[in-house]
Amino acid sequence: MLLPEVHVDEPVTISAAAELLGITVDTIRYYEKEGIAPAPARGQDGWRRYDTATLSWLAGTVMLRGTGMNVQEMREYAAAYREGADDAARLALLEQHHATVLARQAEVQRHLAALERKIDAYRETIAATGARSVE
Repeated sequence: MLLPEVHVDEPVTISAAAELLGITVDTIRYYEKEGIAPAPARGQDGWRRYDTATLSWLAGTVMLRGTGMNVQEMREYAAAYREGADDAARLALLEQHHATVLARQAEVQRHLAALERKIDAYRETIAATGARSVE
């Protein structure tokens, strides 16, 4: 994944990776267990060490999850990448998800517009009746 990018000069521990990405250690472990994120290298002490490439992949995973991509879709995308799917195949997966996000966004906009109309109606009613809030 290309975006968003995270850069570190030296590989970091899982705790530092979690802090950099704004997620929990358990979330990182889950993504690794599910095959969504690549297993990181391990230091001589046996602890996971996250380099820039691994962090960038995780950041992309966080972004996809934030857009509502479900775990199964993230697994499919990661598998396509690991299996060497060409750019067109991976692009198709992302474009399909993009269309889903846009549809969901349009639905949220419709609900937001309805909510704003309801708020305006209450404000108009309160203004017309001179009602005040109780302090």
